[in-house]
Amino acid sequence: MAEAKAKKTKKRHLMACCIALAILAILGALALAFYLRYRPRPPRVIATPVDLSIDQFELLPHPTLKVSVGVHVVVNNPSNSPYRYGAAVSPVTYHGEPVGETLVPAGEIGGKSTRKVEPATAVDGVKVAESPHFAADVVAGVLPFVAVVKVVGKALVLRAFEVPVTVEVVCFVRMYVFHGESSSWCVSTVRTGGTAAGSGEGSLPPPSSPGAAVASGYPEGYAYEHD
Repeated sequence: MAEAKAKKTKKRHLMACCIALAILAILGALALAFYLRYRPRPPRVIATPVDLSIDQFELLPHPTLKVSVGVHVVVNNPSNSPYRYGAAVSPVTYHGEPVGETLVPAGEIGGKSTRKVEPATAVDGVKVAESPHFAADVVAGVLPFVAVVKVVGKALVLRAFEVPVTVEVVCFVRMYVFHGESSSWCVSTVRTGGTAAGSGEGSLPPPSSPGAAVASGYPEGYAYEHD
């Protein structure tokens, strides 16, 4: 009788273990399904339109420059989860010196949607005109700027878990002072957590000669080619 009771108890334990394993397998399958559906995918930069206009340009009686700059970033969020970002300030430089800034207001890009991020960009024309490079650039007819736009935020998974995601766009802009025109070339980088995946709107052309990029007002290692 004791032996029959032991077998019955063992059978119950075995059934309980099977039920527990089945529940764990179901929960694991559900968790995997939720992860595959809602896992965050890095946003993609589709385009970066750069608008630049010369409001005022004079050499006499003293150098004067007033420009309006607009760097807009079109970002696609392929995830089902939203991507929320906070306000961020990035520099606008002229020959490596800060002459302005770009302010990205806080916002959100919904899941499976595309949005244009429109930061406010301000350039201090006085600082540009006071630069020791200004006169030489005016003679050459081209003023080189570098504008950086950062979108720093978090991808939300099931609106509970957060994954840091940073989108950075660096635009090399040339302003042709005597023609009132400009050209630009941008490179975008997306970083998710501790990993990074870069994508460029075009490829990085090598400098035509050592120091050529520096002489043109861009960081060493970057040669600029306008469209």
